[in-house]
Amino acid sequence: MQIQVESQQGRRTCQASPGQTLLDVLRDTVQLQAPCGGNGSCGKCRVILVEPEGERTVLACQTQPRDGMVVRVPRQEPLQVALDAEARTDFQPDPGQTGWGIACDIGTTTVVCRLVELATGKALAVQGRGNVQCSFGADVISRIKAAMDGQLSQLTQAIREQLSEMIVELCRKAGVEPERVASMAVAGNTTMCHLLMGLDPSGLGVAPFTPLSRFGESVPARDLQLPFDGPVYVCPAVSGYVGGDITADLLAAGMDRMERPALLIDVGTNGEMALGCGDHFVCCSTAAGPAFEGAQLSCGMTAAPGAISAVEWTDGAVRCATIGGVEAAGICGSGLLDAVAVMLDLGAVDETGRMLDPEEDEIPEQAEPYLFLTEEEQPAFRLTPRVYITQGDVRKLQLGKGAIAAGVQVLLDAYGIQPGQVGRLLLAGGFGSYLRPESAARIGLFPAQMLPVTRAIGNSAAEGARLALISQPARDRLGQLQDTMSYLELSGLAAFNSAYMDAMMFPEGEE
Repeated sequence: MQIQVESQQGRRTCQASPGQTLLDVLRDTVQLQAPCGGNGSCGKCRVILVEPEGERTVLACQTQPRDGMVVRVPRQEPLQVALDAEARTDFQPDPGQTGWGIACDIGTTTVVCRLVELATGKALAVQGRGNVQCSFGADVISRIKAAMDGQLSQLTQAIREQLSEMIVELCRKAGVEPERVASMAVAGNTTMCHLLMGLDPSGLGVAPFTPLSRFGESVPARDLQLPFDGPVYVCPAVSGYVGGDITADLLAAGMDRMERPALLIDVGTNGEMALGCGDHFVCCSTAAGPAFEGAQLSCGMTAAPGAISAVEWTDGAVRCATIGGVEAAGICGSGLLDAVAVMLDLGAVDETGRMLDPEEDEIPEQAEPYLFLTEEEQPAFRLTPRVYITQGDVRKLQLGKGAIAAGVQVLLDAYGIQPGQVGRLLLAGGFGSYLRPESAARIGLFPAQMLPVTRAIGNSAAEGARLALISQPARDRLGQLQDTMSYLELSGLAAFNSAYMDAMMFPEGEE
């Protein structure tokens, strides 16, 4: 059967097969958000059916296509993507290189590519987009499940086509023919790299979470259906859940040169982190869930125009800032952290995470105007007329922040140091670039003692990929990091489970 799809890319005819949902069909046509992976729980894959009697909005994952159906896909706002990172200068381009290369960070949520002049190591153009695989789910577990359900080839084709499009667009901006690209380096978590290479990631979905490859080698670009001839180097992973993006982070941040232990956290659906300096590192990964990406929240959305990205208590009122300065349409991860920090300070949420019911006695006077009951009789905290935080949203944030905080505690114990002995706390990745450290410390994402040494380092995985692209010594160093990093598998670890229960609590405020 045939359906007509209208989107910002134009109108096109798509083929649908019996048993498919609209989401299955649209995955091959447009980038559609489906953080829940298509089980109908997130409500993000809304599309409009254009019918003779009028238009109606449906969930693509819950709708069966019909022959002749006309589907309009709402405009997808671009994500706010962290493009910049500090440049490490002690790795210089290998002599004799000419032409151009591509340095790429394939994240679960976003993909960032840079066009780099190989002789100088300078980036000529940079581009960031949402990962097209988002319609298969917001996190790596959803992608692994989709691959296990027979959709591996679709996932692989989707990311390869996206990379090809981004390479062509970067080259067009710089006036370079794509065929003149000589090489590419990729940093990404272990699941994303499996999907890029067409490798079955099912081993990452069950204990002991064994990858088919830990990468650290090059493959021909044409084998990946990319539009140039040359090698594609994939940064080495440590384990199934500490990938080449983390080794690239450490390389770019120069943690191997530091004399005091530093803690790096890539805050996202996978809370990957590493602690150490020199040649002594311990690392782990926690299942933080999608709340930090704004997914599966009552009014959640990705970091796109209209998302509340910052919340403050100023001059006796709650003030919100949105991406793009436009009317608030929802809230993203950084805004959620700020909002819950404000709610804690106002007394709207207690240390256990319980939100006060607006009908309770002794509600703090400052919090009272913002508390209300939803139609489902659930306590909520209103930020704007359209955007609010529910009790369920607070619980989801607790689960995520508790997992990361517990992982930090396990790493500190394994390394044998206290929080005050950490010389630097580095927040990596897109979310780490935009969150407010004070809010993160207030909700207990990391120990408050580390706040004075905390800083965001931007998209350091993409910077690590750039170094790997231009320098053989950088690639050698990545291999050394892979071999020397000690991985802690947290699942079933009694120390993690104990720390997790404690970390679910919010810190008490200052008297």
